[in-house]
Amino acid sequence: MTPALSLFLDLTRILAAAAVFVTHVSWHTTSGGLLWQFYGLGREAVDVFFVLSGFVIAHVTMTRETSGRDYAISRLARVYSVALPALVATFLLDAIGRGAMPMLYHGYCCDIAGPVVWQFLRNLLFVGDVWSLHVTPGSNIPWWSLGYEVWYYVAFGLILFLRRPWNYVTAVVVLAAAGPGIAVLFPLWLMGVLARRYCVTQSLPPVVARVSFLLGLIGLVVATAFSHRHGEIYDSFALTWVRWGDYAQDYAIGCLFLAVLLGAHGLSAQLIYPLSRIARPLRWLSGASFAFYLFHVPVLRMTVALSPWPAEAWQTRLVILVGVPLVLLLVAEVTERRKVFWREVFRRLLPPRTVQP
Repeated sequence: MTPALSLFLDLTRILAAAAVFVTHVSWHTTSGGLLWQFYGLGREAVDVFFVLSGFVIAHVTMTRETSGRDYAISRLARVYSVALPALVATFLLDAIGRGAMPMLYHGYCCDIAGPVVWQFLRNLLFVGDVWSLHVTPGSNIPWWSLGYEVWYYVAFGLILFLRRPWNYVTAVVVLAAAGPGIAVLFPLWLMGVLARRYCVTQSLPPVVARVSFLLGLIGLVVATAFSHRHGEIYDSFALTWVRWGDYAQDYAIGCLFLAVLLGAHGLSAQLIYPLSRIARPLRWLSGASFAFYLFHVPVLRMTVALSPWPAEAWQTRLVILVGVPLVLLLVAEVTERRKVFWREVFRRLLPPRTVQP
């Protein structure tokens, strides 16, 4: 992967995480409707995340994680370094927030998903959305996408590291266990895998790359501005035109981002100079994007609940837009940036197989 493309992926990760954050800031209960114009950014950002994830996972399995054990250790360390602290923090922050302002949580999350222990265990194992059950851990709405992505990690790992034909058979069994609501977006994730494999040996000519990049970027802006979803992406799978219309928009966003991605790869020589000038902050912020994504809603909720001012007051909005991101960056220092520790933990739990003489 070229340095320019790597930096571009970091920038994309930052922007997508920021888009999800702004979406949840725009809620009336969070900020009185501040930035309501950007309410619909979250779903498009998740579509981008899925394609980006497939691209990155394909890259690491082609360069570093060349065995099933290495792949499993890296995925477990990456996920649980943030997911486990986020899961614990969610219930603690929700308990504090509910104690201060119960109505902020009523009918939203914590009284509709069952007992706390049930929520914790299901989501610890990432089965909160299997067969469209959608058991969210407390107020942590963004968690659902991780419940999709982990299943994609498992299916892809089986395809890659098991022998044929059992690799495909077991991958199908895994996706069937996850349910159609999760399986239907697996090809969206695989688009990133295919894009990475294309980029290994080929590149768009500069003129074509420029057109692909610009048209894909314009298409993303237009599609986001005019998108109209009839339901949430994690709603129950249904064979209806309305539901397929929502999925079609997910795949349209994925294709447009793919055009941007392939264009960025073809324009690496032109992108390297402007991106290299901000390489250090890009790398640093990107290294906090996962924690930012997975912690922000519980922190936002508790902040609003504890604020002495109403949600629409400028003081609350200032704390939300400045104070909460700073807290999330600090959280990343003790979670996402500690993957080495978690990798060692799982390396000990998954010892290498010994060959008997």
